Amino acid sequence: MLTLNNLEHPLWPAARRIYEEAFAPHSRKPEALIRAMLERGLALVHILAERDGGEMCPVAIALAGPSGGGRVLVVDYLAVDFRRRGHGYGTLLLAKLDEWGGRHAAGALALLVEAEAEATADNRRRIRFWEQAGFHATGYVHRYIWVPEPYRALYRPFSSGSGLSRDQEALFLEGDGQQLFRWISDFHRRSYKGFKEED
Repeated sequence: MLTLNNLEHPLWPAARRIYEEAFAPHSRKPEALIRAMLERGLALVHILAERDGGEMCPVAIALAGPSGGGRVLVVDYLAVDFRRRGHGYGTLLLAKLDEWGGRHAAGALALLVEAEAEATADNRRRIRFWEQAGFHATGYVHRYIWVPEPYRALYRPFSSGSGLSRDQEALFLEGDGQQLFRWISDFHRRSYKGFKEED
């Protein structure tokens, strides 16, 4: 896995295409915001690549950053090249993020994601993916004021640790997941703070 703290890497354009194909314009962060997040140290881009015809090609990408006072690593976006979906690349990228977090995110206890919670076939499939990758869904459904879709938080303790202590698990499950959304919301708030999209 390649970890980027800027977007000047030659694999970024191909990784960006994977990200843009996976998320509609209204549901993804603009590149200028991602660039600003990296410059401010709020997140990193993680790219899973494989050799194809002699050169490295991205197959999956994640944008992730710390929140909750460093307790969690929020996986803001995860996307797999549509031609390679269903072959374990998303799960492999999560395993690499788990390894990376265990080594580089000192004090972090878990990976944290949010998934759309409306009862649709696509959303159930996405939540099933996260659960099969070792994430635990919480019962609380969060409604943001700026998007119409409700969301549910899922977390996965880092495998490098001994799991969550009772006190840590109680914190994670506070309000059946409301605490997790405080951390996710803080991540988003810090990401957008001071950002003005250019016309």
